[in-house]
Amino acid sequence: MNSNDATFNQRCYGLVVVKSEHSNFNADFTGNPRRLPDSKGTIYATDKALKYAIRKFWIDQGKDVFVWKTFKEEKGDYRPKTLEERFLHFEQENPVEVFKDCIDIKFMGITFAMKSGKGKEGNKNLSLTGPLQISYGINRLNENIIYSNQILSPYRDDKSTDSESDSSTLGNESKGLESYYVYDFSLNPKNITNHYEDNAEIQEKLSITTSDIETLKKALKSAVSSLNTTTKIGSENAMLLFITLPENSEKFLPTLKNLVKITKKDEGKVKIDLSEVEKLLAEKELGATIELSYNHHLTEVVGYNEDWSIDKKL
Repeated sequence: MNSNDATFNQRCYGLVVVKSEHSNFNADFTGNPRRLPDSKGTIYATDKALKYAIRKFWIDQGKDVFVWKTFKEEKGDYRPKTLEERFLHFEQENPVEVFKDCIDIKFMGITFAMKSGKGKEGNKNLSLTGPLQISYGINRLNENIIYSNQILSPYRDDKSTDSESDSSTLGNESKGLESYYVYDFSLNPKNITNHYEDNAEIQEKLSITTSDIETLKKALKSAVSSLNTTTKIGSENAMLLFITLPENSEKFLPTLKNLVKITKKDEGKVKIDLSEVEKLLAEKELGATIELSYNHHLTEVVGYNEDWSIDKKL
């Protein structure tokens, strides 16, 4: 740990808003945007979709990320690496020595069960609850419209037995017309270190630092916007609300996403109304540091407290 990089022990809460227009931010196994089994067929995205974007952002930033699909390097073998093979990549015998340098594990935890490979007995099987917990993202725009397009493949299907076998094959792609996924997140830096409450050395190695928090904030602000795939183009970060409680605070916050109101404006922008969120935070008297960042080109955010730290250039 850098001598100027202090351990971060404060609990945090917040919201991430992801805009997805003519895009498919998180498809189900049929290729369609995911829907809740409610009367509106509300579009939603899992926490895994946002975590994928965060991990990819960190990789692009040159950070060590453990949970990521990598492939065997032997000639002619293009299979994904096993957990054991991924672990060997880091050339360490003790998983803790790997985890302390992997930013995704320090925040998101891991279930780690190696059957073979390097590692001391007793250290091969670990289940670490990550400090960062992310909810499902729910579309809070009162529209849940998806559509499909037929797409033409440049290749013919040799397996086809019909008279059209010499023609190119057809496929489908599904996208959402416009969605605004609202994610809740919470952060408790002691989740992992409490797993090793009797080992101060390991606690220090796996502790969250102030620079780690800045790294997380950058990812929460930009990770989705940085993705560049066919299905995810059109998905981008729209807003981040980051709430940091005072150290040793005993106060807690409920789920905030249901308090967020998102409506479409005539000129094409959407309005994100945080009035109910601000009301709740004021009633709680948290003494918290509250940072609001949003893309003013995409959205108009209203209902926030002018005392918050505001950045309109997400």
